[in-house]
Amino acid sequence: MSHPDHSSAHPRAENDRVNSRAVLLVGFGALAIFILLSAASMAWVRHSNAVTPQAALPPEVGQGKIGLVEQRLFGTNLRGARDRAAQQARLDGYGWVDRRAGVLHIPIARAMELVAQGVRVPMGEAPPPPPIGAANGGVDAPGATPAAPPVAPAGPAPLFRKPQGGKLK
Repeated sequence: MSHPDHSSAHPRAENDRVNSRAVLLVGFGALAIFILLSAASMAWVRHSNAVTPQAALPPEVGQGKIGLVEQRLFGTNLRGARDRAAQQARLDGYGWVDRRAGVLHIPIARAMELVAQGVRVPMGEAPPPPPIGAANGGVDAPGATPAAPPVAPAGPAPLFRKPQGGKLK
């Protein structure tokens, strides 16, 4: 129950006033301190970098693969496709396995045909001369001449032999 005399029981609310000058001074002062300290820290970093010699970059920088970690995006990496093409070219061509021992490889399809026919090179018999391309490191070159047949070493049997009464195709 209110009484007419209770009007002074609650103090009157003050008007909301913000001293905008004080707020602006504090804000600009904080900004100035921030700029000065940033400039001082940049000068200190430049000075310490000038005094301390830079470490050399490791040799792995810029390589596509470091250890087991692939460094390029998988979507743009073509190394796997190139490796697969190189392996397929080796399987489909002639070339040296060990030039000194006279061991060479032939196309895998031809080797499978010879194995299916039962063709083997007996121990100590020289294999036939390699094709012209194999004599030049597996690359056919214009004007290349066939290599002299290698002498079979005393060791494991070569990869193939001529069939009895037949020719190698």
